[in-house]
Amino acid sequence: MTPRALLLCGLASTVAFASEAFFKAEVVDAVGPMKLPTTPGDPAWKGIAGKTFRMTPQRSVRLNDKTANEVLKSAPGSSEVLVKAAASASELVLYLEWKDPAKEVVREDESNVFADSIAVELPEKIGRGMRLPAISMGDDDMHVQVALLRATKAGAQLSRFTAAGFGSLTRQAPASEANSSMQYDEAQKTWRAVVTMPLEAGTPGMVPVAFAAWDGARGERAGYKRLSSWHFVRLANQALDPKWVEQMAFGYYPGDLGDAAAGKALAEGVCVACHHLPGKAFAPAGIAPSLEAIGAIAAPSYLRDSITAPSRVILHELNPNQHYATGGPADKNGALPNSDAFRWSARGADGKWVSKMPPFTQFTPAQLGDLIAFLKTLDGPPLEKP
Repeated sequence: MTPRALLLCGLASTVAFASEAFFKAEVVDAVGPMKLPTTPGDPAWKGIAGKTFRMTPQRSVRLNDKTANEVLKSAPGSSEVLVKAAASASELVLYLEWKDPAKEVVREDESNVFADSIAVELPEKIGRGMRLPAISMGDDDMHVQVALLRATKAGAQLSRFTAAGFGSLTRQAPASEANSSMQYDEAQKTWRAVVTMPLEAGTPGMVPVAFAAWDGARGERAGYKRLSSWHFVRLANQALDPKWVEQMAFGYYPGDLGDAAAGKALAEGVCVACHHLPGKAFAPAGIAPSLEAIGAIAAPSYLRDSITAPSRVILHELNPNQHYATGGPADKNGALPNSDAFRWSARGADGKWVSKMPPFTQFTPAQLGDLIAFLKTLDGPPLEKP
C-alpha cells in the first residue's frame, strides 16, 4: 500500500491522513459547534489551541509606488500571525494575533496616513478536483473572498471584497460587521482581531485561508504588505475528503519534492531568463513575477502547475500600462503604445488568455521535484525580532 493510500484513525469525527507533516505544518483545528466568540477578548479563546504562520513582505510584483518599491529593496523582516478558529455550520470565526511595535489608527477620511490592518482570504469555491486560487487575490477562474479590518479612530472598520486577481477588488456589503473587531495591547505591543467569514454547505472538511497584514507606521498599504501562503482550517464534526486532502498536501508526501541544490542549478540556468532570483536579477524588472520570495507565498502545487501548465493559472500583471514601446507610433495625443513585452499573457486564437511562459514539460519528475524544492527555500527575509 502506498503512503498516499494509508489512513490512520483520528479523533471520533475526523480522520488523520498519512501526511502528518502536512497537518502539523499547515492545518489549524477549529472547535465547534459552540456559541462562537465574537471579540478578541472573549475568554473562550484561551482554551482553544492555535497555530503560528509566517507572513513575508510582498515581492512578487513591482508596485505603482516609487517610495514603496525603494523600501521593499530593504524590506523589514517577515512576521508571524497566531491563528485560532471556531466554526458553526454557516460561519468560520478566526482569532488573529500579531506583533506590532506601535498602534497606528486613522480617521476614515484621512489621506497619506496609513492604518494597521489585517485581512483574511478564502476561495469562493473549494472541493475535489479544484485547485487553489493564486494567492495574489485570486485569478480569472478561481475567485476569492477577502475580509479587511482597518484600525480607525472610530473603531475597527470592516470591508468585504471579492477578487479575481491584481486590481480586481470589488467591494461587497459587510454581512456581520458586529462579529469582526480588533484590539491593541499596549503592554504586549500586539494586535488581536476576530474576523468572521461565511461557510458554504458541502465543505470538504477543511477550508483554505490566507492572511495579510499592514503596519501603518511603515507606510504599508495596498500591495505593500506582509502576506502568508495558503493554510487550512480543519472543521470539527465534518468528514475530511481524502482526495481533497491528498490534492492539497502535495509537497508533503515522500517523493513529491527533490534536491534543492540541484533545483537551484536548474533555476539559475532556466528561470533567470525572465524571473528574478535572489542575487540573480538579469531580466528587466516586471517582465515576469519575481521569484525572490516565492516559497513564502506559493504552495508546492501552485509551483508545479506554474512550471508544467502555466496557462492553467493566468496571473495578470499588476499594471499593464506602466511600460511603453518607446519606438512605437504615438497616437494623436502623443501617447506611446503599451509594451507587450511586459504583459504576462496574451489572447489565444480562441480568445482565451494564454501565459507567455512556455510549459516546461520536458523536465523529468525528478527535475520538477528538485526545482519545486529549491523554490520553496526562497522564503523571504528572516523573521523580525519581537
